[in-house]
Amino acid sequence: MESREGLRSERFLTLYRKLEGLLEKRYDGKRMSSGSVVMEYLHDADSAPCRTDLDLCREIRNILSHNTDGEGEAVVEPSEAVVNTLEDIVAYVQRPRLALDYGTPGDKILFAHPNDEAIGVMRHMMRMGYSHVPVRDRTGLVGVFSAASLMRYVGDTGFDSLHDNLRIGELKNALDFDDERSEKYAFFDKSATLTAVREAFEKRRERNSRLAVAFITEDGEQHSQVLAMLTSWDVLRDDQ
Repeated sequence: MESREGLRSERFLTLYRKLEGLLEKRYDGKRMSSGSVVMEYLHDADSAPCRTDLDLCREIRNILSHNTDGEGEAVVEPSEAVVNTLEDIVAYVQRPRLALDYGTPGDKILFAHPNDEAIGVMRHMMRMGYSHVPVRDRTGLVGVFSAASLMRYVGDTGFDSLHDNLRIGELKNALDFDDERSEKYAFFDKSATLTAVREAFEKRRERNSRLAVAFITEDGEQHSQVLAMLTSWDVLRDDQ
């Protein structure tokens, strides 16, 4: 009869093969290196929550597969805790946390139109506690209105350009996503994970080039329908 330890080893190896299969599907045609698919995942932002445990499991798997004693028996046996950890990793890979689920849903976002009066949008922002309002026309998103964009507009045109009937569309250049002076925005497709979006915010913060908002669209393109909007507060909270 096979020992309890032997059964644990077999469970461990079966789980590891399942993990490799899941990752093969994940990286089908998208591999960045010629290494193992698990190593590929270890370098992926999405592996951050389980990276240390997965690396340990990878080492144990290599020992189990390639090292035996004089009688052909494995020189190590995974503990029940390690097998359970690998089960948790497989479950995580199967059901990653999508950024889409942590942002403000598209139907709850306050959008502005170029023809809206800026003062009205600002009053709504103050009342609701919003810092950024995406601006869209019939083609899709054309920019984001914020305190920073208003300051850029004043810096370009002077205070005399401000008036009660100022329309959002008049700030066009200050709203432009491509303006080097503007706050930074990023677009992700609907499959983007929370970890990947969080890493984008953290990297921007490290480079002193703050990412203000991340938008989730169907295909990650600017003019596609916005499915969700995330700020740093959504992705960098301690409870994530």
